[in-house]
Amino acid sequence: MADSIVMASTPDPIRQARLNRIRFFSLMLARGCLLLAALLTLGLLFYWFSTSAASIAADAQIPREWLTDLDVGRRAAGFAISFVPLGCLILALMSARRCFNAFAVGNFFGQAPVKGLRNFALGLLASVLLKPFSAAALSVLLSSDAPAGQHRLTLGFGSDTMLALLAAGLIAVIAWVMAEASTLAEENAQFI
Repeated sequence: MADSIVMASTPDPIRQARLNRIRFFSLMLARGCLLLAALLTLGLLFYWFSTSAASIAADAQIPREWLTDLDVGRRAAGFAISFVPLGCLILALMSARRCFNAFAVGNFFGQAPVKGLRNFALGLLASVLLKPFSAAALSVLLSSDAPAGQHRLTLGFGSDTMLALLAAGLIAVIAWVMAEASTLAEENAQFI
């Protein structure tokens, strides 16, 4: 299936200006996705390897005494556990980047942007679904030095998770509709 590049049939300056704004904004968003993925990874690394044990204990809502021996191994394990949902989000951002790059070259209804948008939705969905399990694993890791009977296993599912699931579903449906529009446009082009 060939990708469709949207071009103005007649040089309409207003439409060309709109298309140029879409292309420019899409290019900036594609670069932003790459920058955000790098910043999120660096931020997570910084958090796990530079933040004091007292701050990590406060974030986890556990007594500071439980993290007196927060060595590099436990910090690395915390990073690895935290990176699982973040890795899915980074894959989603890279898919969004491919979608925006397609828009930046005028490919608005081809397979590349549709696939990028669909994969963004799937990556976001995976990240959202894995985040509560990652938090549960972190609670076990961080409470491993707790006194007997005080170890924790917490599993949370809040309104932010519900909103992210809704956003992922919305984006998935938009990608689905775009795929149908692309197929319809291609079929119509064959009749002309």
